[in-house]
Amino acid sequence: MNVQQTIIKGIKEQLFFHNYLVLPNFGGFVLKASPTHFSNSGALLTPPSKTLSFNSQLKQNDGILALWLQNQTQCTSSEALSSLNEFADYCKTILSARRRLSIEGIGFFYLDFENNTCFEPQLETNFLADSFGLKPITLIELSEPSPRIEVKKEVVFENRIGNDEININTELKKQRNFRRVIAPLAILIAIFSLLSLLVTNTKISGKLKSAIYGTNDVASYSPLNYSDLTLTVSDKENTGYVTDANGVANIELENNKTLAVKVIETAETSVLVKDSHIAHKVFTHKSSNFEVVLGVFSVLDNAERMMKKLKRQNVNAVISEQNSKGMYVVSNGDFQTKEQAILNLEKISDVCPNAWVKKPGNY
Repeated sequence: MNVQQTIIKGIKEQLFFHNYLVLPNFGGFVLKASPTHFSNSGALLTPPSKTLSFNSQLKQNDGILALWLQNQTQCTSSEALSSLNEFADYCKTILSARRRLSIEGIGFFYLDFENNTCFEPQLETNFLADSFGLKPITLIELSEPSPRIEVKKEVVFENRIGNDEININTELKKQRNFRRVIAPLAILIAIFSLLSLLVTNTKISGKLKSAIYGTNDVASYSPLNYSDLTLTVSDKENTGYVTDANGVANIELENNKTLAVKVIETAETSVLVKDSHIAHKVFTHKSSNFEVVLGVFSVLDNAERMMKKLKRQNVNAVISEQNSKGMYVVSNGDFQTKEQAILNLEKISDVCPNAWVKKPGNY
C-alpha cells in the first residue's frame, strides 16, 4: 500500500473517532450528529447518524492525522507532515485541472465557477459508531379493515317442466339435422359404389384407369397383327427391309414417310406386322462415306424434334445410330464422295446454315 492509500485509509478511520479532522494545507472535515428522523415523504425512518461536511478554510494542522500516519509508517513527525502536504498538493492539482476528486467511502470534491472547493458527502456512509450496521427502515401504512358485508342468498325456483320440454325440442332438432347430413352422404356413397362396380367390370386400362384408381399405370398399346399384309408396288427401287434385334423393320414409303413394321418369320414367307405408331428411321452410317451433319444431340427426343421440323421444311433428315460418344446425329444422307456431300450441303444451306460435312471414319 502506498502513502496516498494509507492517508485515505487514515481519514476514513479517524472520522469514526473524531468530529473534527484536518488535512494540512487542504481543508478540514466536520461531523455533525443527526438524530433519528423520518424522510420528507414520511415513508422512511433513518437511524441516528453523523453528517459529514468540509471546510476549505480549516488548513491548520491539528496533529491527529499526522500522529496516526507516523505510527502506521514508523517514520518521524516531519516525514509524516511532509507526506500529508504532498497528498494535499496532489489533490489541488487534480481540482485545478477541472477534474473531480473522489475518495471512496467519504465523497467527492470539485471546483465551482469561482474556484471554490465544493464537497458532496457519500450518504451511504454513517460515521456514528453506535449506529454501525443500521439501515433506513421503510414504513408501510396499514389501512383499516373494511367492514364485513353479509350477502343473503336468494332462493330461485326453476320451472323444471318447461326445461324438460326445451331439452326434448333440442334433441329433436339435432336428430333432424343429423338426418339431413346423413341422407346426401349415403346417396353419394351409393353412386360412387355403382361407378366403381361399373369400372371394375369394364375393360379400362392406361391413363383412364390411373385417373380413377390413383395407380401408377401408364397407357399400354398392343400392336395390330396383319397376317395377310401384302405390299403394293412402290416407286421406290429399294423395297427390301432390314430388321433390328426386336424384329422391327422400317419401310420407306412415298413422300419421305417411314412405316415401322414387325416381321414374323414363318415357314413359307415373312409376314409384316404393322406397329401402332410411325417411328423415325434409324440410319446406319457407313464409316467409308461422307455425311452431311445437321445436328448432334445427347437426348433422342431432341434429335427427333429437329428431324420432324426439317421434314416440314422439305429437308430429308434422318437420325443415325449412336456413335462411340453416345450422341445421336441428325444428318442429310450418306455420300461416297466429298463433292456430292458439298453439293447437297449447298442445296440446304438456306434452311440449315449451320450444317457441315463429316469426313469418313470420324465417329
